[in-house]
Amino acid sequence: MAIEITVRHFEIGDSVKAQAREKAERLGEKFPDIEFVHAVLDKDGPFFTVMVAVRGGNKSKVESSAKKDNVIEAMQDAFDKSEAQLRKNAQRSRETRK
Repeated sequence: MAIEITVRHFEIGDSVKAQAREKAERLGEKFPDIEFVHAVLDKDGPFFTVMVAVRGGNKSKVESSAKKDNVIEAMQDAFDKSEAQLRKNAQRSRETRK
């Protein structure tokens, strides 16, 4: 699984990038069909926006974002939203197979 972390409009420490990479890897462990995760960490005025795009093997794509005044909280919310969407998609595909 490929992971890409992009930072815009501010400097970030290696520990925050490592946390983003860890969250992306956890998504890959929970959903093995994931091929690519791209997280964009952006600063817009006093707020941080984190956008997460996930692509899967069956041409599925999930995108989520969160805007907070703390980059860690925004990152957690964005990855949580992605995970919720992936779970919902997985449940739908299981239901259609029945």
